[in-house]
Amino acid sequence: MILGEGEPPAWLVGVFSELLGIAAEELDSTALFEDLGVESVMLAELMTAIEGRLGRRLEPGTLLENPTLRELAGALGVAGVGPAAVVGGDPLVSTVERPSAPAPDLPRPGRAPGGREIAVIGMACRFPDAPDVGAFWRNLAAKRCSVTEVPGSRWDTAEFYPGTATSKWGAFVDGIEDFDAEYFGMGAEEATCLDPTIRLFLEGTAAVLADAGYGERELWGRDVGVFVGARMSNYRERTGARGGAAGMGTDQNFVAARVSHQFNFHGPNMVVDSACSSSLVGIQLACRSLLDGESEVAVAGGVDVLLDEQPYLEFSAAGALSPDGRCFTFDERANGFVPGEGCGVLLLKTLDRALSDGDRVHAVIRAVAVNNDGHTMGLTTPNPAAQAKVVQRALDASGLGARDIGLVEAHGTGTMIGDPIEVRALTDVYRRTTADTAFCAIGSVKSNIGHLLSAAGMAGVLKVVLALKHRQLPPTLFCETPNPRFDFAASPFTPNTELRAWESAGPRAAAVSAFGLGGTNAHLIATEHVPTTPPTREPLPAPVFRRTRHWLDRPHPPTPRRQVGTAQAGPVVGRQEAQTRAAWPQAPVTPVSGPVEGTAPVGFPAASASGATGGASPVGFSAASASGPGGGGPQGGFPVAPVSASAPAAPVASWTPGVGGADGGSPPGGAVVFAGAIGQVGGAPLNPVQPGGASAQDSPVVELPAQGGLTASLLTLTFAHPRAEG
Repeated sequence: MILGEGEPPAWLVGVFSELLGIAAEELDSTALFEDLGVESVMLAELMTAIEGRLGRRLEPGTLLENPTLRELAGALGVAGVGPAAVVGGDPLVSTVERPSAPAPDLPRPGRAPGGREIAVIGMACRFPDAPDVGAFWRNLAAKRCSVTEVPGSRWDTAEFYPGTATSKWGAFVDGIEDFDAEYFGMGAEEATCLDPTIRLFLEGTAAVLADAGYGERELWGRDVGVFVGARMSNYRERTGARGGAAGMGTDQNFVAARVSHQFNFHGPNMVVDSACSSSLVGIQLACRSLLDGESEVAVAGGVDVLLDEQPYLEFSAAGALSPDGRCFTFDERANGFVPGEGCGVLLLKTLDRALSDGDRVHAVIRAVAVNNDGHTMGLTTPNPAAQAKVVQRALDASGLGARDIGLVEAHGTGTMIGDPIEVRALTDVYRRTTADTAFCAIGSVKSNIGHLLSAAGMAGVLKVVLALKHRQLPPTLFCETPNPRFDFAASPFTPNTELRAWESAGPRAAAVSAFGLGGTNAHLIATEHVPTTPPTREPLPAPVFRRTRHWLDRPHPPTPRRQVGTAQAGPVVGRQEAQTRAAWPQAPVTPVSGPVEGTAPVGFPAASASGATGGASPVGFSAASASGPGGGGPQGGFPVAPVSASAPAAPVASWTPGVGGADGGSPPGGAVVFAGAIGQVGGAPLNPVQPGGASAQDSPVVELPAQGGLTASLLTLTFAHPRAEG
């Protein structure tokens, strides 16, 4: 390795060398871990390996706070520098000084200025196993887990699990294919093309108005703001290009804009996307709009939908999903989260206005703080200092102290590194004002309904508001054996695993955290409302939706499975895989003249697979024969897509053929598809037909790395301009 003073021991270098795949002699002990390729998932692997060698647990932020091998060796004490602190009988390493007790004369935060509180006057949800907030609370109180296997109507788990997907579990909303078009004044085509994300938020808004006691025309034309944390599903890929509201009305901004249009709201209107913190950030924007006077009422929501396998493939590649189908938040079994979907909505007013209007107040939002991690070890690596800062900022703005908080709804995704870092940040803040232990319950609704992604923060807020209303602490699930890493015995926090009365000497207060992938952190403080006079406005009956099926099924089959994280024969898909297998050169697009066995003239790019790994030899082809055993398709029953005379000279096509037979799968409508194979196809060698009768030497061909035994039924081709990707 590159030497210097105070070098780390060989065993520590070996741990990094093995996990990073870098020769020990090439590791620079002064290089930042991020420059060596360390990211959030690898942090957990490194921590486990180092703890195994040391025989002691490490503070979760140890590698983040000591981001080079030399610094880490010093912090661990293995280079003769830096003591290890002992907490709860386990040696824990930390480079951050933490007071053992607060100074007795430390001032408590002052009370926030009056008139800055926000009233929650309406709430609604549609969560897994919970069509409304009443059902949601009953499920929480009953310790119900709503995680199931992925419904077959979403995606076929057999195609991807086990393999490209590391999980086949999730928490899903029933009847997502159904919608009451007539209720919202839509025709059949518009309703059918409407993304389910937009449908859920429209319904949630109608329900939240009723819960607050407002008729749908009562706020018509008023300055009502709409703020929603959301991301779109892939549903639009099914609708194709259409005119009118069925087409343009399905962009992401319409998750909020459809609501303003439907109910004629004139306040600010926006969709927030900060990943997992989106809906909590949306609440902050709604509160600011109310306090600034630009909105007199605000709709704040969060919605996300798991339409297909795509989120699972992305999270599987990142190593974020629990292979057990359980979110073991704070438990020693923690190994990732379970995806979920749903919609939650709040109706908000300033507290003084709500009281003067006679509104029913469910709870009071005292503060919402937002910040970002900034530059960290990787895009998805948390920053404990930034998390502590956002918690402190929210506490200060609320006028409350740590000892006033009786419940923390944690982000709590059930990960080995993320959860300990979150609790560490909370503890550091709370220890500034109190040395008391186990006075604050902590939990995560993700153990009940999974991680709702954009709507995760809203699920946490609704859980907290309901807990404040019922004056009960709902249980968190699957925390039978708390991870010793948390050291809860010496912590302000205790996992609440049973439903119990929320005892408090004063008004109850709770906190909610949401930390977005990409570093946007949000922390909310809410308190119960104790009315001095009864409200004059009562809730209206919930809207009755007569839903019928308005749905477009997937037009073509998904890509066959491939093992995550391995280079192997099988489908060759995407830029990342292409980079690991071969360096694709720039390739001009060459028009092809003449028909290709039943197709119209097309053009396609040439490419080379030079540099293919594993000693594979490139095999060239241009297009498969349109005759063969597939009954009118090419060899092996691979249909070639018809192409119009106006097809572009630089087509982009991606298609995975099925296994044999003329019905082995259809390419995307209108796509230009070239089918090819390596080895045997349908029991016989492939005999490519060159365009226009040209020889292979006269026509550009696409070359892919080959391995013996690979068949066309496993091959995925992607043609793009100006780079060809296979």
